[in-house]
Amino acid sequence: MLLKLIKLNAIDSTNEYIKKNRDFFSKKELCVITFNQTEGKGQRGNTWVSEPGSNLCISLYFSDLNINIKDLFNINMLVSLNIIDILDSLFIKNLKIKWPNDILAENKKISGILIETFSKNKMIKDIIIGIGINVNQIDFNDLMNATSMSSIMNKKYDLNILYKLFLEKFKSFSNELKNINSSETKLNYLNYLFGKNSINKFEVNNLVFDAKISGVNKKGELILDIDGIIKEFNNQEIKLIY
Repeated sequence: MLLKLIKLNAIDSTNEYIKKNRDFFSKKELCVITFNQTEGKGQRGNTWVSEPGSNLCISLYFSDLNINIKDLFNINMLVSLNIIDILDSLFIKNLKIKWPNDILAENKKISGILIETFSKNKMIKDIIIGIGINVNQIDFNDLMNATSMSSIMNKKYDLNILYKLFLEKFKSFSNELKNINSSETKLNYLNYLFGKNSINKFEVNNLVFDAKISGVNKKGELILDIDGIIKEFNNQEIKLIY
């Protein structure tokens, strides 16, 4: 199904735009994009820093769903892998998924994901998928671990062409959601998981320690091997330092 497109010159947040207007949408599936997002959000209330006119900010909206809330992280995995596919098709290499919501290229953040849901009786009915892509921005101020497509490939990209690639990729996403418990999706996600089976530094309650990432569980919690002891953490409990 073709996604209805709403293109905005500037907006505080594409996710917030959908939340404020979703009761008035006539289409069940749509995409809101802008090249100038002034108050983009990330996980834990973090701000997504985006230079006006340089990056792509997208929010996808799918309604009339009936997905168990327990499968929320499976949606996250699907979105992450779709973004990986798009970037890979544009010859962006060394791509990884940094748990839980970032896409890395050459070990630096190139994309972020923010998923928001509307549920009833523990079933997801509507979902907003916010995606930010660093495209032509070069200067990230003090964000040492950020990069962009332009920084990596040493070329400028046409944002009007780029967003159409996302529309094409996600036009059948509602069908993908019908096969949300695919073991292949989980395997592909783990293959791209940054730091898997290697020692990384983590912070919990201001305590920094070393641990090995073993994977993620069905709830989307990070599974760590801490000196032979297996522990699981949600994204509000732990921070990966890299």
